[in-house]
Amino acid sequence: MTVNRQRKTRRTATPASAVDAVYEALLLQIVRGELTGGTTLKSTQLARDLNVSRTPVVQALQRLAADGIVTQRLNYRAVVRPGAEKWLVEIHQMRELLEPHAAALAAGNVPAEALVELERLAQAARPRRRGDWKKVAQEFDFALHLAIAQHCGNYALGEAIRKCWSFKRLSYLAAPERPETLEQSYGEHLAIVQALRSGDAATARAAVQFHLRSAASMRPTQTIV
Repeated sequence: MTVNRQRKTRRTATPASAVDAVYEALLLQIVRGELTGGTTLKSTQLARDLNVSRTPVVQALQRLAADGIVTQRLNYRAVVRPGAEKWLVEIHQMRELLEPHAAALAAGNVPAEALVELERLAQAARPRRRGDWKKVAQEFDFALHLAIAQHCGNYALGEAIRKCWSFKRLSYLAAPERPETLEQSYGEHLAIVQALRSGDAATARAAVQFHLRSAASMRPTQTIV
């Protein structure tokens, strides 16, 4: 009984943040093409390379396998899935299918206080008006799209969008957006907020669709959006 408790403690003592950090580091290497499709991932070697214990590496590999980024059969090492370097592009393609419809559903249903917060962020994110405008522009980006997910009135749809957005920070790390790209996105974001506020479902759908297609056309590499 005591031994079992100790084992359970060891398993749960690993901070989630350590697993998140390893997961993020490995996925960044994959989308950058540093770990190519077919590469065998040895947990002991990865632990040494990342300067962590083996436990968060094993847990991160399990998450990568659950997401379909690597394949891992029982008692075998994980292997990078062929084509996994395009993960962020595939996520963006999924967003193009989901978010325009969610925006149409959310139009007119976003609470006033949420709109006020979006407009506050919009003011703070105005391009080149303050030193940290690029950081705030990213915050505005997150807040707007997650507000659509939260207030679309379809829980499953919202959760799917939130899952996609869990990878957006990674895309910023993989290839930071250029100031001119952020400037163009800013104007597109303002159009989306206006459509949400006015309750214009058709315009909200079209504005989000245009924004996502625009982002895809300006992607910095063939594997990152």
